[in-house]
Amino acid sequence: MAILNVITAIREKHYDKVMKTHTKKISRLLSRETDVDKLITNLSSHRLSFFEKLVLCRGLKFSLPQQTSAKEVMAGFEKAYWRAELSIPNEKRELAAATLRSIAFNYIQRKGPKPPKLLLRAIERLKRLKNIVITKPDKGNGVVLMDREEYINLLSEASVNNLAKFKPASPNHPKKKGRPPKYYHPLFEKEKMVSSVIRKHLLKVTADKLYPQGSRLAHLYGLPKTHKAVLRMHPILSSTATYNFTLAEWLNEKLGPLSINDYMIQDIFEFADNVRNLDIQEGDIFVSYDVSSLFTNVPVDETIDILVERAFHENWFNKNHGTNLQPTQLRELLQIAVKNQLFQFDGNLYEQVDGVAMGSPLGPLMANTFMTSTEAKLKENGKIPEFYKRYVDDTFAVVSGIAAAETLFEALNNAHPLMSFTMEIEMGGKLPFLGMTIIREENTINTEVYRKPTNTGLLLHYQSHTDERYKRSLLRTMLYRAHRLSSSMNAFTQECKKTRTVISRT
Repeated sequence: MAILNVITAIREKHYDKVMKTHTKKISRLLSRETDVDKLITNLSSHRLSFFEKLVLCRGLKFSLPQQTSAKEVMAGFEKAYWRAELSIPNEKRELAAATLRSIAFNYIQRKGPKPPKLLLRAIERLKRLKNIVITKPDKGNGVVLMDREEYINLLSEASVNNLAKFKPASPNHPKKKGRPPKYYHPLFEKEKMVSSVIRKHLLKVTADKLYPQGSRLAHLYGLPKTHKAVLRMHPILSSTATYNFTLAEWLNEKLGPLSINDYMIQDIFEFADNVRNLDIQEGDIFVSYDVSSLFTNVPVDETIDILVERAFHENWFNKNHGTNLQPTQLRELLQIAVKNQLFQFDGNLYEQVDGVAMGSPLGPLMANTFMTSTEAKLKENGKIPEFYKRYVDDTFAVVSGIAAAETLFEALNNAHPLMSFTMEIEMGGKLPFLGMTIIREENTINTEVYRKPTNTGLLLHYQSHTDERYKRSLLRTMLYRAHRLSSSMNAFTQECKKTRTVISRT
């Protein structure tokens, strides 16, 4: 009974806390102290009600309390009894078990705290809206609403309308001799092909782990680029649990070291330390280069050839991983893991016939391999400046003036027919790069945390039904990032104030 009273008191205390928080939040919104429109970008024709805004302004990661599982509660009490059983006298064990069982049943039957009904009704109304899409922006956190028709049109323009990269796939069985199977789908054909190649080239113990079972179709979705003057979509092909996903993960793990060179940034904090220790000469400027649509423009066959050549240089792959593969076998494994990815979009089937899927485990590996090969050619021709660093498709360099920046820009654009770069030069001695602002003051370099103008500051809400450790980790991560990226105590103090303001709103 004492345990039951404690549990009841805790439940009531938590319920009061949740209700006070909801009431306080609603009061703030009614008094317009918090402008929810800054957190929500409504590009749709649907006019949001107050409570719909109240739901969305908490972010897409906000989790409502879920109904308690009776089985989990009973299992938890049973586990607690097992731990305490040895310390309970034999004559009292039956009574203790019966008491805990009674408490568990009473706890299961009690109703836990629930959000206000008006919020729940607003969530249900949003769920019933089939003509809009609720998603997040491409850069930063926030909530974006779009009309479904516009969303599909923009995403089609950014992906499947490009017939050089994508092609429709027929769901019908191809015409072959013999009786077709009763149930046919292109996904089954892909699974069969991957299984055949894996079992042919790899040892049984490895093949059994990579064998596709119960796979699903990849699906295409997009993130709106709300920070651009003209609205566009960033297409992402989600390939988790697809027929070649496990094989792609295995290849990414084995071939990862081959995609690294001295120019790659593997630790943003180490990069910040290196930048601050640079010796800047008079006339030097900062410049950054960005590859346009790197993943979809990676020449797949060419990059696979580069990887295979590196993997079998002095038989590196077999020596390091205890395999007995031939170059042609590794090439075939890479091809089925990367090429002709089958996916679904707007109820139709497509295949990506060129480029790397943004969402595949091999995406960063292929992109980095292609970039390192290009940088090796530029280095041979003496076109890489003394300080040049890259993180996937973002590059930072220190050059001796505008003319040198434009020369490097031209060299990068001419490095490969499929590559197209954009250039950004420092303004007022400042240049944003990888979440920090790099500041030149005479011959010294300082850094501080950078926030995009479109950053809404929307984070994981504290009242979200999420484990407490994730909420604490979020704050620790933000403070650690502020400490490592701030080169002065003043910059660190200012960032802590901004962090406090952001955290206090959630």
